[in-house]
Amino acid sequence: MIKHKFVLLLGFVFFTTINLLAQNTTPKKVLFVGNSYTYFWNLPQTVQAMAKANKVNLTTRQSTSGGVHWGHHWRGERQLNTQTIIKEGDFDAIVLQNHSMSAINRVDSMFHYGQRLCKLGKQKGAQIFLYMTWAREWDPYMQATITKEYTKLAEKLHARIVPVGPAWERARQLRPGFPLYDEDRSHPSALGTYLTACVFYGIFTNQSPVGLPQRLTAFDKDGEKIYLTIQSKENALFCQKVAAEIINELID
Repeated sequence: MIKHKFVLLLGFVFFTTINLLAQNTTPKKVLFVGNSYTYFWNLPQTVQAMAKANKVNLTTRQSTSGGVHWGHHWRGERQLNTQTIIKEGDFDAIVLQNHSMSAINRVDSMFHYGQRLCKLGKQKGAQIFLYMTWAREWDPYMQATITKEYTKLAEKLHARIVPVGPAWERARQLRPGFPLYDEDRSHPSALGTYLTACVFYGIFTNQSPVGLPQRLTAFDKDGEKIYLTIQSKENALFCQKVAAEIINELID
């Protein structure tokens, strides 16, 4: 019943973009452009660590600042230097993540600056991925609007969607109270970032996230090991399966 309801709500809006999934190769150098929904709990590094665990050559970089919109990135505000990073970075993929409320109350700005950033990235030969975010914990009905607006923009830009919000929605349907959120009920917890990273891994690599490690590490500049995330086997496997199911449903 849950699956049927989900497909009815979201299946039609993804149809024109998701068929691109099978046509693309794994990016090797990825820039994440966004705000705290990207940098909380080291999402770019976690995605890179997941890829490394399966011997996939993928490196990440980020241009982020708390609470910013794409307009801030474009204008170089809040100490951001996103345009220069894109122009000089030789990325083959760029992830665009806008403010979490932009699809609700700043749609014109979202489309305006989304098109500008997308055009700049494509001029440098990068493929564009739109990071579809999630609803606030207290208002799950926001997801339908977020999904609709990101999908419309993806169709306009010929960009690929990373359906993180729908994965969060599915996880909450299957396990009400599953602790994806930080205490503010907006930002991701460490577990929320793990689920998000599973979706990115599946989209980037065209491989199932099922079987990824529950613990992921990296190294600092001095060669010391850093634990990016430590999840229980049960929670990690649940996140992996949810991410895989969402991606598979969108492809099918």
